Amino acid sequence: MNRSPARANILIVGNDVENRDQCRQLLGSENIRIREAADRSQAESLISKSKPELVIVNGMMMNVDGLECIRVLRSDPATRDIPVLALTLTEEDIAAALRAGADDYVIKPLQPREFVLRVRSLAHVHYEKAQLIQSKDLLGEHARIMGILLEFSHRCTSAKGLDGALKETITTTGQLLCCRRVSILLPEPNEKILKIAHSVGIEEDLAARACFPVGETTAGRVFDSGNAYIAACLEGHCRNAFDHSFFGAMPMASLPLTAAERVVGVLNVSERNGERPFTALELEYVSFISRMAASLIDDFRSRKELDESRDALVVALAKLAEYRDNDTGTHLDRVTAFSVVLAKELRRSNSWRAVIDDRFLEDLQRTVPLHDIGKVAVPDDILLKPAKLTPEEMGIMKRHAEIGAATIRRALQRAPATRFLKMAIDVAHAHHEWYDGTGYPRGLKGEDIPLAARITALADVYDAITTRRPYKKAMSHEKAMAIIRDSCGSQFDPAVVEAFLKREQQFRTIAAQFADEVPAPISSEAHEAPSSIARVSELAV
Repeated sequence: MNRSPARANILIVGNDVENRDQCRQLLGSENIRIREAADRSQAESLISKSKPELVIVNGMMMNVDGLECIRVLRSDPATRDIPVLALTLTEEDIAAALRAGADDYVIKPLQPREFVLRVRSLAHVHYEKAQLIQSKDLLGEHARIMGILLEFSHRCTSAKGLDGALKETITTTGQLLCCRRVSILLPEPNEKILKIAHSVGIEEDLAARACFPVGETTAGRVFDSGNAYIAACLEGHCRNAFDHSFFGAMPMASLPLTAAERVVGVLNVSERNGERPFTALELEYVSFISRMAASLIDDFRSRKELDESRDALVVALAKLAEYRDNDTGTHLDRVTAFSVVLAKELRRSNSWRAVIDDRFLEDLQRTVPLHDIGKVAVPDDILLKPAKLTPEEMGIMKRHAEIGAATIRRALQRAPATRFLKMAIDVAHAHHEWYDGTGYPRGLKGEDIPLAARITALADVYDAITTRRPYKKAMSHEKAMAIIRDSCGSQFDPAVVEAFLKREQQFRTIAAQFADEVPAPISSEAHEAPSSIARVSELAV
């Protein structure tokens, strides 16, 4: 028979055993499997268990029972496409069979060649039709999945950070495979332990405490070997209690996330709806997802390592300037922490929420250590002078704001993609501007002063007031609060002062946490810090 290698499945219905035997003998040389039913009830039972590709109804049943068998086949959506061949004796039988829904007929007595050709033709047409329907369904499903994958690619590449990309990966994988439990594991810095970076369907406490030693448990072995692990049933799997509780119901798959020939994580899926095994095509789709996720993880990690290296160099350079100023360098740590606290408090207000986003906070943290970078150009005899500066010396000292901005501006020209340098220029140039317009170097006023600079200004002055310098003694936290409160609207932005007053206890904690290990020696010419707001700017030049 012209068909796929699989055997055709044909049902012969008739209450005459000899007629059924004759049909079986004529079809004996064909690649078919024959089942037999003596009446309509038995036929319906057999069809419900396994749908045939052809039903032959014997002419002796062209009565109420036989015709009803054909009508039932035609009325059920699950069987209406199964072809029916009627074996008839009279023209009346032919008409009744065709009215009931038969597709073709053969007049008895049977002519062997004609009978076999009719059976072969009807079975083949049904098979081809079924294949066409299946092909269309598969094409539609394939198109749907391609749409999902294209949307996944777009969302991942436009994600703002690694966390967003991991969420998209989890969501798309669960949607594609109809799995309720999906997770991505990433290695700890020492690459000896895997932790859950993102998941769905896993209890929070389990996700928080789950640890996967590399080389142990299923996910740990997948990370170590770089080989995927697929299991359709529990037998032979879940070799320990943790695996069983983590993966849950079968089937499950644990796939390595590999980028640049290096495993960067593991993607786990389990608890599939209906517990159907994964098909080869579905695993190909998930392989695509895992490759993209791995590439994104590797890209974000490389970018993070680059950012951390760059930030370390920037802070080291900034601290060199501070060391020249007889400072231990913890001044930068404190002012940076103070500034971030102020920005986070401001963000709680509707007025600033849209301006102070995560990117603003990241840039501010990288920017603040550069606020006094221009001091590298100030001569030692002025920078390190233990006494009060003369007006001429103060004029030279004040130039550090413009020098710092110009230095960072040149760096930005060489690396225009380094976004935080734009904020760093603003902070270096304007952190000595006063809200009332009496600051330096440009006499900016109010909101003409960049927000990052207004934040850094208060943080810098608070630290200058509360720490000891060669030319002055430290003042108390309470005294600093009073001075800053009195400076509201003159030196400092009222909104920033309000944020400080709400978070002043955090300032006290940070000051203690990053206190200088070796306090600066006090000169014999040192004086008490000025209580007048007119002289506060002298503390943080």
